[in-house]
Amino acid sequence: MIEAAVVKSIAVELGFAACGIAKAERLPESEYPLEEWLARGYNADMQYMERNIEMRRDPRLLVEGARSVISLLVLYKSDRVMEGRGKIAQYAYGEDYHERLKRMMYSLMALIKERYPDFEGRPFVDTAPISDRHWAVRAGLGWIGRNTLFVHPRYGSYCFLGEIVTTSTVDCYDTPMELSVEDETHSGLIADPQPTTCISPKQDSSMNCGCGSCRLCLDACPNKAITIMESGAPMLDARRCTSYNTIENRADRLPDELDTRGYAYGCDICQMVCPYNRHAPASFHLDDQRKAELESLTNSDDIVFSGFTKHSAMSRIKYWQWRRNVDICK
Repeated sequence: MIEAAVVKSIAVELGFAACGIAKAERLPESEYPLEEWLARGYNADMQYMERNIEMRRDPRLLVEGARSVISLLVLYKSDRVMEGRGKIAQYAYGEDYHERLKRMMYSLMALIKERYPDFEGRPFVDTAPISDRHWAVRAGLGWIGRNTLFVHPRYGSYCFLGEIVTTSTVDCYDTPMELSVEDETHSGLIADPQPTTCISPKQDSSMNCGCGSCRLCLDACPNKAITIMESGAPMLDARRCTSYNTIENRADRLPDELDTRGYAYGCDICQMVCPYNRHAPASFHLDDQRKAELESLTNSDDIVFSGFTKHSAMSRIKYWQWRRNVDICK
């Protein structure tokens, strides 16, 4: 058994913004309505989401003997943003987050093992069928917002998520937070709404959300990609989403009706209007040189683009996709 307080202390020292630990168990359909999302065709051409469904629900099928899931947050909100055509989502401004988080997580695992020699685990950052958002909720770090992204009450949704699935147990597991929200706080009628406050732990996290009655993200999405189900759960229709289309869509031509609002890689619109993100601290400094380099990519050739994005999250797309995306930017 390991001590949760020790793990969290080491995580913060290494630069993680937050750490929570949940018991490894199966996520119920009510908490993670994956089948309904797939049945509606909202996964578009992401056929890989149709595989390993049970594994996505249960980390014990991913790591034999798994008993705990350590969820970790790293922040990426930029102190300023790109301008003009060919904009890029903020998470891709700097180094590839997969590489950065993996280094940090391996360092964390090594330090935990120094304290607890029997500790064994596997780190994951978008590298396996495991739902980062739902485990961060289980670990008491926040909730899934109406924009379908994970939201931390202090840091908003500009968060990279990763987890370590371990065979160790901990002395004290975290539980999902229960939130006290006044609807008028997030109605969009108040200029500077304040974040909600965690008041007590809650075992059942389904439908637990700190967004109140706020609909800013839904109204701001130019393609109306967010749907609210009868249960109240938000779902993202990837077919309408700018992020999906500019990254995952491999078609030669993007939908004629797609309004990218100038984005050529990803999209931050539903995050930029979120009250939690307005109050969240900036953690990435976009200096003049980097900003100029990013904005000059609209005029780059294949060699320049490939070299610049080699250690960036933008390596997810090929140059021909980039040109396709830039050409339809409005």
